[in-house]
Amino acid sequence: MDILNILKRLSECDGVSGAEGEISDVCAELLKPFGKTYKDKLGNVICETDGEGDAVLLSAHMDRVGLIVTDITNEGFLNVASCGGIDERTLCAQQVTVHASQNLKGVIISTPPHLQDGQNERKALKPDEALVDIGLSKEKAEQLVTRGDRITVDSQFIQLLSDRVAGSAFDDRAGITAILYAAELLKKRKCAKKIIIAFATREEVGGSGAKVASFNSGAKTLIAVDVSFAVTPDSKREECGELGKGPMIGVSASLDYEASKELKAVAIEKRIPYQLEVMGGLTGTDADGMTVAAGGMRSSLVSIPLRYMHTGVEVVSLSDIENTGRLIAEYIISGGAE
Repeated sequence: MDILNILKRLSECDGVSGAEGEISDVCAELLKPFGKTYKDKLGNVICETDGEGDAVLLSAHMDRVGLIVTDITNEGFLNVASCGGIDERTLCAQQVTVHASQNLKGVIISTPPHLQDGQNERKALKPDEALVDIGLSKEKAEQLVTRGDRITVDSQFIQLLSDRVAGSAFDDRAGITAILYAAELLKKRKCAKKIIIAFATREEVGGSGAKVASFNSGAKTLIAVDVSFAVTPDSKREECGELGKGPMIGVSASLDYEASKELKAVAIEKRIPYQLEVMGGLTGTDADGMTVAAGGMRSSLVSIPLRYMHTGVEVVSLSDIENTGRLIAEYIISGGAE
């Protein structure tokens, strides 16, 4: 599988939380070669293979953070609110796309430094303080834009040195890419295990999509895939993984401890680089809600290290995505998901 170009295609799709139409169509297209594919009532994209036995559920979320239009000012600017926890420090002077009746280009306002005073100098722009300028009067803007339309920050997918790439929505389109790669490996190895893949909606606003997908799956085992923090010069090393050092196997009070140890054993046996991500409570991912849906399930979490989360310049290592897919496939083939 061409991991680079699959990730690029996914990351360039719209799909702010609660409005995942474009990305869900692409996900459905990519999943069809692996089994029966459909969308459920919450817009989750589900794929079921023809395997046997108790199903293993693989899940990643497809929504991305962004903004939502709340009103239009008398001057034609768009009032906005955060939709999914976008990093407010990065908003000022950004180019954006308003996903309205047609895609419209705009910019987030910025007060020139010459006009700043002691109250707003060097101040981060909160989402509800931001205004988007699309170049229209209020009357003309209202003909094209509706309250509730989503907005994404424009970002270019770029290749850095080594095997690293930068762009937007890698949280969690990198996880989707890893699961697609795992599905391809399982298909090539003619894995007889029944696999259900759920690419979930609304993770960034509470995870309702994944909870429904988990409840409906009937699976006994869950492997959730998300991203987690990769170390940077300004971060606490003990709270982060490292780019290029492999997937981060979650160890948490909310996860199955034996499953975490089994994932580690498979990584060692198959010589797949890995890291541990130790959390004292909840994981902050879809795994928390999915674990306790219906009668509950044996759950594990594998995360891909990522720098600059919830910005337009998220950075991942392609080898980490590949090794995440390898680890999932080898774990299932080895019987660890029984």
